[in-house]
Amino acid sequence: MQHVFLIGLSGSGKSTVGSLLAQKLGKPLLDIDMLIEEECGERIPTIFTRYGEDYFRTCESRVLLKATQMAQGAVIATGGGVVVRSENRALMKASGIRVFLHVEPEVALVRLQEQQRMAQVHGNKPEERPLLSGPDPLARLQQLLAIRMPWYEEAELVCRTQGKSAEQVVQEIVAMLNKIDESADGAPMVRRVQLGPDSYDAIVEWGGIGRLATYLKRLQLPPRIFMVTDSNIHDLYVPGLITQLTDAGFEPHVYTIPAGEASKSQQQLNALYDWLIEQYAERREAIIALGGGVVGDLVGYVAATYLRGVPLVQIPTSLLAQVDSAIGGKCGINHPKGKNLIGAFYHPRLMLADPAVLLTLPARQRIEGWAEIVKYGIILDAELFALLEKHVDVLHDFNHSPTALLCQIIARCIDLKVTVIEEDEREQGRRAILNYGHTIGHALENVSGYGEWLHGEAVSLGMVAAAQLAQEAGMFSAAEAIRQNTLLAKLGLPTAYRGDVQARDILAKIQLDKKVVGKRVRWVMPRHIGEVVVTPMPDEIVQRVVTTFFAEKR
Repeated sequence: MQHVFLIGLSGSGKSTVGSLLAQKLGKPLLDIDMLIEEECGERIPTIFTRYGEDYFRTCESRVLLKATQMAQGAVIATGGGVVVRSENRALMKASGIRVFLHVEPEVALVRLQEQQRMAQVHGNKPEERPLLSGPDPLARLQQLLAIRMPWYEEAELVCRTQGKSAEQVVQEIVAMLNKIDESADGAPMVRRVQLGPDSYDAIVEWGGIGRLATYLKRLQLPPRIFMVTDSNIHDLYVPGLITQLTDAGFEPHVYTIPAGEASKSQQQLNALYDWLIEQYAERREAIIALGGGVVGDLVGYVAATYLRGVPLVQIPTSLLAQVDSAIGGKCGINHPKGKNLIGAFYHPRLMLADPAVLLTLPARQRIEGWAEIVKYGIILDAELFALLEKHVDVLHDFNHSPTALLCQIIARCIDLKVTVIEEDEREQGRRAILNYGHTIGHALENVSGYGEWLHGEAVSLGMVAAAQLAQEAGMFSAAEAIRQNTLLAKLGLPTAYRGDVQARDILAKIQLDKKVVGKRVRWVMPRHIGEVVVTPMPDEIVQRVVTTFFAEKR
């Protein structure tokens, strides 16, 4: 088993990440700085002071060589300057995988200062860092990064640590290591969405966000780009994307909305219009939606209506958005009386789904996305449903999910949805099947107040209720309903309602569903796993099932 070398500036988190990563991988941890102090019998600052940096670098090279021979397949946390010597770089390349923990100097300095402060709080002597001594440590860090960057960038893997917890960084590294170990060649999966003049590529690529500038250049867009994200996503990806786009000749401008369903509102819509007008945004200049379903829906509607339509690029960062909301052209905002009642059909010029970004999601936001994936299995693809059942344990754990499998599932869901919308772009017929579980799900989101239930959680409950409705109507077997509900539960989704919503309020909101025709709700009902039908249902069965589902489960 190969070694995993962590490289990067002081303050990038090599020691902290190394400890967690070693535990996760079941490997020993070797800290080069600690090994140097053990071998020399002196602290590193003393070695620098007495013998100079060149002597220290010789010790470092010697200890690094020994470390690669001490254990098989270790996590090795190196010093920030280990890359200075060519023999060290060659050794690491030959004996393992290098992971560059990328951090901005300003962030690194804050972390180092916080470490010193915490050491003093606990009565310990703060660690001395010889290369940071002097009147301007930030300038020194910036200088070190500029000198060492070409060597850091030789690493096989790069992980940006800014805005991420140590646990999130470890998750990302584990996934990247899994990707290297798999036989898949890592080539992007591309599905051309054929909608006449609105045709575009939907791309699934692990690490694809790191190639955004390349994809944008292919679209031959003007250099000014208007990127909209939310407060949860901004720090994770925007700094790196600004650098990437600027280096490629683009001029990115960024607007950040508050995270959460409440931002799909007329107020945020007007604020975005104001921003674009103040920037004198032009018709050929693109808007990028970087975020989950809320950002994608809101920004898509802005793009559809500002100057009667400007280029749109969707970069979904949630599992739910990657498999559903970023595909198909639906965009819009909520109204106090109902979800997605104001909107349009407007397709992007590009949809880029990078499954690697899902590693930064909190568990609840990640899990909700499985609801839409299970939905595809129920309505269209029994084989996909069986695949989810087979791999449910690793998919639920997610941290150890095979990256090729995750990419395969996301690409399959996109393909399924594209096949439907190419046949029925405007939801005049077959596309309605994509709303399985959404009739009750949307009503629950509205009645309970947007935000109490995540969309995927509400859809999961909606699918459970819809399956019960179909079962009582004699359309769906009890055995298949149990299979659906069991899979949802194993993926961590809710299958029984707990809350204060009243059934009568759900029944009233159902009448505002987009599938209502002639005041009759057209329900998406399962007949078998992989097959559904859109049909009205008897009012008495609907009332009985909904009343039972939302009653006495407080």
